Amino acid sequence: MVPEIPVVDLGQLEWDRVGREVCQAFSGIGFVYLKNHGLPNEMVKKVNDSSGKFFQLENTKKRKYERGVVDIQGYTAVGRERLSEDRTAQEFRESYDVKRPDGMFPDEEVPDMRPSVETFMNACKDLTRKILVAMAIGLGLEPAFFVSNHQQMCTEDNTTCLRILYYPSLPESVPEGSIRCAAHTDYGTVTLLFQDDVGGLQVKDTVGRWIDAVPVPGAVLVNVGDILQFWTSGKLRATEHRVLIPPEEARRRSPRRSVVFFVHPDNPVLITPLDGSSAYRPITAKDHSDLRFRQTYEY
Repeated sequence: MVPEIPVVDLGQLEWDRVGREVCQAFSGIGFVYLKNHGLPNEMVKKVNDSSGKFFQLENTKKRKYERGVVDIQGYTAVGRERLSEDRTAQEFRESYDVKRPDGMFPDEEVPDMRPSVETFMNACKDLTRKILVAMAIGLGLEPAFFVSNHQQMCTEDNTTCLRILYYPSLPESVPEGSIRCAAHTDYGTVTLLFQDDVGGLQVKDTVGRWIDAVPVPGAVLVNVGDILQFWTSGKLRATEHRVLIPPEEARRRSPRRSVVFFVHPDNPVLITPLDGSSAYRPITAKDHSDLRFRQTYEY
């Protein structure tokens, strides 16, 4: 049997149980579904509805709000970000990144986008703190260890950001081998993914097989990033994942939507293996994220 991604219930928030189950999932496949997490579907819908108006704008209007390489706020057009090592490969997606709720937004064109995103980001930060506490307990650390290193989320002093992803519908003329999003690991501590019901995300399991991350209604999918793998000397696993273009015609013609909250430690935090291992070179959270962004956007 191909192993499934575990599902953990946050409903009662029994810290010892949640911490144990989350760390078990993160040390195995590196992903976990969290249900009863407290963020209503309507909140995600409002972000998708408002940002959908932005993605339907003319390209010239969208490009007024382009993001930079390490300046994480704004629009990324199809083909601007490359995760594939094959620089000729086409990756069909658009996105809008939000690092700060008071940063650049298309207020003139889509006035309801900023308030819906700000409300959602605040809810994501609250959920993230619960996950960080659970992880610390599951690892036998002080409960506040990770939270104390993530005090400045969604400010200039931290790389945490919300990414609103839009995968447009595709015609039959799309070249063979094209992808939505190439195989990669995430850069930060953990990632919270709120995906639609179209699917397409695949995760590499512990024996190297690609399995479908079938959406679980109402659940958020959480995975380990590079920094958490460094911090734990590989005990918790940053797993490769990708988004493919589905072969079915109906799904090819359906836009795919997802909202992602990428969690990073505060910029000056020095990431050093907790067990004293020399397997990973110490690096600040800011230096690590800047390096990865340059690899992704400068080509």
